[in-house]
Amino acid sequence: MKIIRLSNYQTIKLLNYQAIKGIASLPTIMVITILILAIAIGITALAFNESIMSAAQVQSSKALFYAEAGARDALMRIARNKNYTCDSPSSGCYQIEFATSGCSTSEGCAKITVSSAQSPKVIISEGRVNNNIRKMQVDIYFDAALSGEIINTNWREIVD
Repeated sequence: MKIIRLSNYQTIKLLNYQAIKGIASLPTIMVITILILAIAIGITALAFNESIMSAAQVQSSKALFYAEAGARDALMRIARNKNYTCDSPSSGCYQIEFATSGCSTSEGCAKITVSSAQSPKVIISEGRVNNNIRKMQVDIYFDAALSGEIINTNWREIVD
C-alpha cells in the first residue's frame, strides 16, 4: 500500500492491486462447487428412488406371474377331474414354490384354492413375492350335459 500526502490533513492511500488480484475467485469457486454438489446429490437421490420403484415393479410382476401359474395348474387338475375340489380359504389348498422355501420365506410361491361348487367352479390363486401379493380368480363353466368338458373360463385379477 502506498500513501501519498497531499497536505497535512489529506492523504491518499493507494492499494497494491497486485496483492489482492483474484480475491473474488475463491467465493466463486466455492459457490460453483456447492451447486455441482447439490445437483449430484439430487441426481443420486432420484436414481436411488427409481431403482427401488423398479425393483418393486419387478416383484409385483413376478407375483402376478406366480398367481397365473398357480391358476393354470389348478385348471389342469380340474380338466383331468371335473369333481376336483380343495376348499381351504385360510391357508390355501395347496402351494407351489417357485423358490427354495418360497412359501415360508415369501420369496416366491402360489397358494391355490378350488371351490366345491359345480358350475361355475372358482379357482383363487395368490402369488407372493416378498411383500407383493397378487390374486387371480378363474371361473370355470362346464357344458350343460355335465360330461366334464370345460366350455368357458373367465380370468380376472382380484384387487383387495
